[in-house]
Amino acid sequence: MKNLIISTSIILSIVLVACEKENFFEGDHFFVRSAGAEMPVYVKGNIQSGIFILFLHGGPGGNASLPSFMPVSKELEKDYAFAYWDQRGSGLSMGNPDASSFTVEQFVDDLDLVVETIKLRYHNPRLIFYGISWGGALGSAYLSTLNYQEKVAGFICMDSGHNLMVGLPKSVEFVKEYAQKQIDQGIDAAYWTEARDWCATVPDMTKKENYFKYDSYLTNTNAYRKDPNQEVQGPEVGALGTMHSYLSLAVFFNGQYLVPRFNILELNLSADMLRIKTPTLVIWGRNDGVNTIEMGYDAFNSIGGPDFQEKELVILENSAHEGYIEEQELFIRTFRRFVNNL
Repeated sequence: MKNLIISTSIILSIVLVACEKENFFEGDHFFVRSAGAEMPVYVKGNIQSGIFILFLHGGPGGNASLPSFMPVSKELEKDYAFAYWDQRGSGLSMGNPDASSFTVEQFVDDLDLVVETIKLRYHNPRLIFYGISWGGALGSAYLSTLNYQEKVAGFICMDSGHNLMVGLPKSVEFVKEYAQKQIDQGIDAAYWTEARDWCATVPDMTKKENYFKYDSYLTNTNAYRKDPNQEVQGPEVGALGTMHSYLSLAVFFNGQYLVPRFNILELNLSADMLRIKTPTLVIWGRNDGVNTIEMGYDAFNSIGGPDFQEKELVILENSAHEGYIEEQELFIRTFRRFVNNL
C-alpha cells in the first residue's frame, strides 16, 4: 500500500507539472537544423500583427529562452510577435556541432535559415532584428553580408560588441578606473590593486587567457548594471519554473562548450557596417563597461556611413549594459516608437 501511495504521488506530481507547463508558454515553436546544430525558435506574442521581432541574444553562449520570460518582453509581445532563437551551442540548442562550425560566417548562415523559415512559416511578415551585445554584432554581420539586408525591415542594435579589437581595450580601461575607485574607498584593496596593476600592463586582448583574466575582474564591477543593487524585473521563471516549462537546466550550462572554442577576440565589423542601409536604432547605456559608450558612437557612425539618414542613436543615461531592465519604461517607449515608425 505504501508503494502504491508513493507511485500515485509521483504520477500526480508529473501530471501537475505537465499541466503547469502549459501556463508558461503560449505560441509556436520550431527547430532549424544547420551544420550539425538543431536550434529552437520559440514564437510568442502578437503574431497577427504581421511584425516579427527576431531576438538575437548575447554571449556568445547566452540564450534567448530566459529573456522570453522577462516582463519587458511580455509587454512588447502585446504589440508584436517575438521570435526567440537559441543559437548553436547556446541555450536549448541541440545536435552535435563540430567546433570548426563556431565561426561568425556559420552563425550568419544559421541566422539566414531562421529568417527564411520565419518568412515561409508566417507568410512573409515584416522582420526586425533586435540584437543585444554579441547579438548586435551578429545582426551587423548578417546585414552587411551579400544582399541579406533586403530581407529585414529594421535593426535595433543595443550595446553591440561589433568591434572587439577596439572595444576590449576600452573595457580594460574601465576595469582599471573602477579598481582605482575601490582602492580609494578602501574596498577590498588587495584584490583591486591586483586588478588595477594587471590592467595597467595593457594586456594583449586577442589572447584568450588574457580575456578570461579580464572577464573575471569585469564581472565584479558595475559594468553590466550601473547600480548593482537596483531592483529590476528579471525573468519570471526560476529554477522551479524551469522544471515547469519547456526550459531545462541545459539553458544555464550549454554555452560552456562554445565559449572557449568560439574566438571573436579579433572581431572588427566597423568597416563592413558601412554597407548597412537598413533603418537602425542604436541604443546604448551611458555607463556600459562591457562595450563602452565610445563603441556606441562607433556603431552609430559606422552603420550606413556618415550620409545615411535612417538611423538614430538613443543613450540611456542611467544604464550600463542592461538598459532594457535598468530603464525599462524608457526602453519600451523607444522600442515601440522606432518599430511603429518604420
